Amino acid sequence: MMAYTIKKIADLAGVTTRTIRYYDEIGLLTPAEKGENGYRLYDNDNLLQLQQILFFRELDVPLKEIDLIINRPEFNLMNALEKHRSSLKGKAKRLNVLITTIDKTIEAIKGKKEMAENDYFNGFDETRHENEVKARWGNTTKYTESRRKWAGFSKEHKEAIKAEGVRITTRMVGHDPNISPGDADIQAAVGEYHAYLKKYFYTCDVSFLRGLADMWVEDARFAVNYEQIREGGAKFVHEAVHIFCDENE
Repeated sequence: MMAYTIKKIADLAGVTTRTIRYYDEIGLLTPAEKGENGYRLYDNDNLLQLQQILFFRELDVPLKEIDLIINRPEFNLMNALEKHRSSLKGKAKRLNVLITTIDKTIEAIKGKKEMAENDYFNGFDETRHENEVKARWGNTTKYTESRRKWAGFSKEHKEAIKAEGVRITTRMVGHDPNISPGDADIQAAVGEYHAYLKKYFYTCDVSFLRGLADMWVEDARFAVNYEQIREGGAKFVHEAVHIFCDENE
């Protein structure tokens, strides 16, 4: 048996020894041997298992779910590798689209080429954070209402709703760096966005809208959507929404 020390297997995988120890503690990666001195020794099966863990982590699967998957009696390594290959090819395709979106945005900002409104969000996957959204909002009436409404729309209607959202969002952020968040056109766009949420997703009072705006600047994953339209976009739309909420409470 080829034996690997904890440092060797950690170096091979590009992770820390602390990570390997943690995986052992939670029963995710048990070493092939443990000496009386407490030293962990790993074999080739451990290498393959660690590879599976890292593949699943790359696909944003939580550790608890990875444990349930790879420790199932019916778990098949070859089938798992085929699924990883398919999933990663899909992810690579999406990332290439995102890179193209970045390039187009840079050209638009530099004034080299105009960018269509729909192109600002090419490559973003609306289902990517579905588990997190469900965990955060799953027990709320708004989540239930949103899911119910969205399920009732046709594919074509959903695309039209998304396009409308892009148009309104672009108007809320604005392209003019000299415009104020309290400008009449910006405030009109915020009002349209408020109505848009209520029409297509869930009941949304100004207090909830204010909370959404706070999340847009506090969470980088949301902020980037507005920063891609223009630098400082997240802070700008946050201020614009707060002004709207102050005036409509």
